[in-house]
Amino acid sequence: MRAYYEAMAITPPEVENLEDWAKRAIERGATALVIRLSRGISAGDLERWACNLPENLPWIVHASWAVQPYGWGMHFPAPPAPPGSKITPSYLYGQSCHNEEEVATASKWASYVWIGSFFPTPSHPERGECLRLEILGKLRKQYPTLPLVAIGGIDEEEKVKQILAAGAWGFAGIRYFL
Repeated sequence: MRAYYEAMAITPPEVENLEDWAKRAIERGATALVIRLSRGISAGDLERWACNLPENLPWIVHASWAVQPYGWGMHFPAPPAPPGSKITPSYLYGQSCHNEEEVATASKWASYVWIGSFFPTPSHPERGECLRLEILGKLRKQYPTLPLVAIGGIDEEEKVKQILAAGAWGFAGIRYFL
């Protein structure tokens, strides 16, 4: 089984059919699904949706709308702030980071971090200048056991190869999986 952080599919803010989105993401190679919708989803609907997923496919909710833990984990937006105790030791806590300082803070509590943006991305045009790929190798040496998941504009296989060669443990994206 591939590691959850290798290819993390993120929902676009609006999804007409979550089941269809998940099916496409899985077909494209997703090793985890991250639900980051602009609106929340009821616990019942989320549970029904999750029942149709492959048994060992992790799904993570984004803390921008999830008010309680669901699925295999929660992902938190930047800046890093420890969210408190996990419901179980294996429950995943992810953190979005945009610089070395945020990674340093998140490394104390996160199960993995998203670091980026590495390429221009329409989902966050306000980010401005992209990070240089070299930061991945530097951070990997500093935090050898923390999965560093590259994010930001990774929408084609060539970019996936670049970020993996630079030191990322995996990648997360929206457009790559559409």
